[in-house]
Amino acid sequence: MENIAKFGTRLTAYLLDILLIYIVLSLVVNTKIINPTYDKYMDTYDELNEILNVENVDDISTETLQKVEESYYKINKYGVSYNIATCVIILLYFGVFQKYNNGQTLGKKIMKIKVVSNNDEKVSLGKMILRTLPLQFAYIGCCIPLILSSIMVFALDMTPYFYVYASITSIFGILNLVNLIMVGFRKDKRGIFDLLAGTKVVKE
Repeated sequence: MENIAKFGTRLTAYLLDILLIYIVLSLVVNTKIINPTYDKYMDTYDELNEILNVENVDDISTETLQKVEESYYKINKYGVSYNIATCVIILLYFGVFQKYNNGQTLGKKIMKIKVVSNNDEKVSLGKMILRTLPLQFAYIGCCIPLILSSIMVFALDMTPYFYVYASITSIFGILNLVNLIMVGFRKDKRGIFDLLAGTKVVKE
């Protein structure tokens, strides 16, 4: 087990990667070719802030709550391009790039760790993507809920959408919490998604 990457090292690499992805996404979502509904998204977001700008909590009526719900629903509709762009960038970076860069993202490269299969061989592209899909990325989200949200927001009415989406995000939130605990406390530092893909993170 002496070659296994420590929790703190993995966490630092992860935070460096999230910072990079967040910067890239911030640039991408402002590009109208990629995100044609950006203006509508921002307008609705501003409207929501105006609705929520109430001095007294007692002033919030049922009508106001309904307007808030409608605004959130519209934001999710106008944010579909952002969701898709997020998933594509995450999968390209943590899946394809990491696969063909010796099992390393830039964060892992800096921290001198890499992803390998459980028998210390290179990880296939399919397995690299498999371990990436369910992972929750801070301030960015998890690919599976984002993909499902992009479909459901057009397939479901407002209220059913929120119930289903809240359930899905809660499930993946719990899974990722368990994953984090496993990486922190297991001797081999393998989380749920490492076990699922047959991978581990080791020192370079």
